[in-house]
Amino acid sequence: MFDRLSVLCFAGTYALALAVDLARFAVRGAVRWWVTLVLMGLAWLVQTAYLVNLAWRGGALPLTTPFESLLVLSWLLAAIGLYLVARAPQGAAVGLFVLPVVIGLLGAAAFWSSRAVWLDRAGIAAFWGTVHGLLLLAGAVCSCVAFVSGLMYLAQSRRLKHKRLAVIGFTLPSLEQSERLNRLSITLAFPLLTAGLFTGIALVVALRGGSGVQIGWGDPKVVSTSAAWFVSGLLLHARFRPEMRGRRVMLLTVLSFLFMAFTLVGVDLFRIPTAHGKAVGVRAGSVGLGRSD
Repeated sequence: MFDRLSVLCFAGTYALALAVDLARFAVRGAVRWWVTLVLMGLAWLVQTAYLVNLAWRGGALPLTTPFESLLVLSWLLAAIGLYLVARAPQGAAVGLFVLPVVIGLLGAAAFWSSRAVWLDRAGIAAFWGTVHGLLLLAGAVCSCVAFVSGLMYLAQSRRLKHKRLAVIGFTLPSLEQSERLNRLSITLAFPLLTAGLFTGIALVVALRGGSGVQIGWGDPKVVSTSAAWFVSGLLLHARFRPEMRGRRVMLLTVLSFLFMAFTLVGVDLFRIPTAHGKAVGVRAGSVGLGRSD
């Protein structure tokens, strides 16, 4: 209960920042931008303090449960969003795209706040389980950034296509800026997801024949992670094909994010049976790759 209240505390501050940013349609001027920036920064600092305390109490990186991993994912995305809001022109509506994703991740974290640790410590397997989780976590963050930049590109492209004037107080980054951010995020996401996936495969192989629950290749978590990796690879490939640039790539980015979101919370949300998170001998830091039931 305490963890859930703590999450709702800084999630509420992010929500307040989003509300202030939405006020751009009625309030113009630098004051609103500064208030949004300060609220985002305050929420991020409080979340940082909470994660540091969580790591101090647990004596390890806070990546051992769906709750902790979603917290870290939202924290990293909020840090990137804070940077983009600070660097973008004051009228840019970056926060309107980043903050809802951050709040959604925190809502999912609050849902899993009472869930148990996925897997127990077991020597070297614990170390590689954490590496596996960190790599997938970084890849998931890059996928989220690519998704947000893709939404901004699609919104700006639609406005230009229909020759609509920009709404007062709602300025989006240029198509070139959104595409540049999207390209960078995609380029980083694929190698990170690749390293995370193959580290996980190595762990599954290493656990074969041992005691405890075995993870099969057809396990929903394994299949969904592999699918997310495959779509991410297609996305990276499309980036280097001239006929697939622009709107098509952005739509594929959204599809890639949906696969990643299903991997993060979908299997657990729909209570699809999975052995991942029940095997003995690994302490996972995976992002959404374990079930605690």
